[in-house]
Amino acid sequence: MNYIDIHTHTYYHGPEVTLVLNLFPDEPEKLELPALFSVGLHPWHVNELTWEKQVEHVRTSLENKKVIAAGEAGLDKTVDNSYEIQQLAFHAQLAAAESTKKPMIIHCVRSYSELLAFRKKSDLSLPWIFHWFNADAQIATELLRKNCYLSFGHMLFNEQSKAFRVFRTVNLERVFFETDDAGYSIQQVYEKAAAIRNTKTADLKTQILDNFGRCFQL
Repeated sequence: MNYIDIHTHTYYHGPEVTLVLNLFPDEPEKLELPALFSVGLHPWHVNELTWEKQVEHVRTSLENKKVIAAGEAGLDKTVDNSYEIQQLAFHAQLAAAESTKKPMIIHCVRSYSELLAFRKKSDLSLPWIFHWFNADAQIATELLRKNCYLSFGHMLFNEQSKAFRVFRTVNLERVFFETDDAGYSIQQVYEKAAAIRNTKTADLKTQILDNFGRCFQL
């Protein structure tokens, strides 16, 4: 049974690993790799002059059957890029994801309230996966109520992090794991998660595989 790595920027090969490799709009050649993909315009890369053309590349990529999600896309208040333009790019990618019926992998930094407020007032039904989730339990609960999933990775190795505290009690039916090029293998992330929840790694793999099939309708 495979480990699911829901978000990584670097292709790697493993006989028991299913990758969702994140691509940016200018990397179409990588779609030839033996993996599944997400394609999105990262908020760090949003540019007033180019974002519309890049989002069009995202929209085209979503027609590829190997691309199972849009993203990572989202909002980040810690970068200098215009927050207004970030929002425009995010909503354009969201429209593309909805039109192709593919979930979104969300990059969210200091913007949980904005994204949650939008999710609440909209009639969106497709899942959002908050990669590198690191917010408090209240935010987690609200996101799960709105058909969102939380992805955990290297923050599980920091017992002082919000992610660690939330993961101890979160509904495992709404969880994914990722490497995100943070220095830990996906096997290490699963093993750490299993230790935190006092369960077997094999049982966790079964649960995440179920989540994967449900979220992506595979």
